[in-house]
Amino acid sequence: MKQIGWRARLNLPRSDRTLHLASTAIVALGLVVCSATTKSIAEPKELVEEYGEWLAAPEELADVPVNRIARSLRLNGQAMRLGREVFAQHCASCHGDDLKGRRDHHTPDLTDDVWRFSGDDLESGGVKKFPSDVEWTVRYGIRSGHPYARGAEVNMLAFDPQYRTKEDTEDFGDKKYLTDVEIDDVVEFVMQISGRPHDRAKAARGEGLFNDNAKGNCVDCHDAGGTGIDTFGSTNLTRPELYLYGASREEILDSIVKGRHGFMPAFNDTLKPEELKAVSIFVFASAKSPKR
Repeated sequence: MKQIGWRARLNLPRSDRTLHLASTAIVALGLVVCSATTKSIAEPKELVEEYGEWLAAPEELADVPVNRIARSLRLNGQAMRLGREVFAQHCASCHGDDLKGRRDHHTPDLTDDVWRFSGDDLESGGVKKFPSDVEWTVRYGIRSGHPYARGAEVNMLAFDPQYRTKEDTEDFGDKKYLTDVEIDDVVEFVMQISGRPHDRAKAARGEGLFNDNAKGNCVDCHDAGGTGIDTFGSTNLTRPELYLYGASREEILDSIVKGRHGFMPAFNDTLKPEELKAVSIFVFASAKSPKR
């Protein structure tokens, strides 16, 4: 954040500023001499950031709502500084140093315009996104076991019963809702809506299964047209670059057959309150064009 010059802050006439500068130089020289003579007694302390009018102290973030922090120059400035440090230490190993996600960890690109597990704004019906959307995910995680975790009730069901989790088996039983041939048809429909070469006849049948709430019922989580539902964290199937587990025909088939259960730990007990809010601000600000 750009700092206002010392002359402007002192509001001194130019002649007085010159005297002040000379006096400051003399004092500084004295400090250097003093430091040299006392070095054997105690090493000089590292310079620390001055907080106050221009930049908030880190602990000030703790009790301020995260969306309010984003509207304050001094609070947001500290949040961006601290958030970058927190991300590098706790998040980069999974999301990448550049925030663009890591294929081997199946993590999303945090710099694009898509927000999974978001959309709490009442006025816009969840269309507008805010730092608080990110904060919730950071604080409670995704399928982390925390009572407030994202995605706990929304999994990508394994359509082959042998791959279902205990919880999914309890909820959906051990029935095979789609045959292997029908699964292939759904794959072709996904290929179609994502704008890639496909078998038209298979895709036509797959569309019916995609929207059939007694069989495939993919529409229930991926919405009409497969564009995804933010609050569910479901993938927008019309954009292959967003697929976390690969977008090839074979990879799509694997996702349908085996299901997906992405995980992110909860940081509520790992990070300080100011760190939670700071990293949420930093991540939110890193997106290209979040809807606000």
